[in-house]
Amino acid sequence: MDALSTMLKPLALLEKVAGMDHPATLAEIAEDCDVPKPTVHRWLGSLTNAGLLQRTPDGRRFELASRATRLAFAILSNGPSGALRHEILQSVVREVGESCNLTILRGAQVIYLDRVESKWPLRITFQPGSNVPAHCSASGKLFLALLPASRRERIIRELTLEKFTEKTIIDAAVLRQEFTVIRRQSYSVDREEYLSGLICLAVPVFKGAGRSRTCIAALALQAPVARFSYDQMVQTLPTLQRASSALSATLE
Repeated sequence: MDALSTMLKPLALLEKVAGMDHPATLAEIAEDCDVPKPTVHRWLGSLTNAGLLQRTPDGRRFELASRATRLAFAILSNGPSGALRHEILQSVVREVGESCNLTILRGAQVIYLDRVESKWPLRITFQPGSNVPAHCSASGKLFLALLPASRRERIIRELTLEKFTEKTIIDAAVLRQEFTVIRRQSYSVDREEYLSGLICLAVPVFKGAGRSRTCIAALALQAPVARFSYDQMVQTLPTLQRASSALSATLE
């Protein structure tokens, strides 16, 4: 049991790093965990060697590595609340009649955690685990808009603003302006920015309350513009917001 306890302590440190809104220094992590710096340094080394943490390019800070985000995705996908989340998505599709998905942000990519397709023959199919760029998707723009400013700017600097359609925004200044609007209205829209003929509306799924509230996922509705107008999509906001509140409880 002592050996197991020793093994689990670095995982508690990993949880601390995951909960921070910015890449953290060794000193910040040690202070937050109330653990001596030499011990934290040893644990950080173990987690880095395991591929769960990585240093930022300047070498002075630590952040989650790809293995940790893959692990988080697997836990969210296969955990006991997965069936309940899927039923919530199904209820949205039954009420609205269009495809619905639940996503998380990984780096500059939006990852599909779950999805329920509409019954229409004309539809765009994405599988859980599929990913789309953050800068041209409703969920991605929502995530970026709601991130702490320092982390958002770091991601924007690293983004490759690829043009997918004539409506894709590839000007970082224009994106920043849209993020301001998204924060004010608390939803985001993809106006055929990733795929021509496809529009999308996304709302945040929050964890916590007050100043500690964090957007940990996004719930999005997707439909062909030939069948579902932008105005119709915005009218579904109450339905999506109710479903978002229900989803928040499954992601605690």
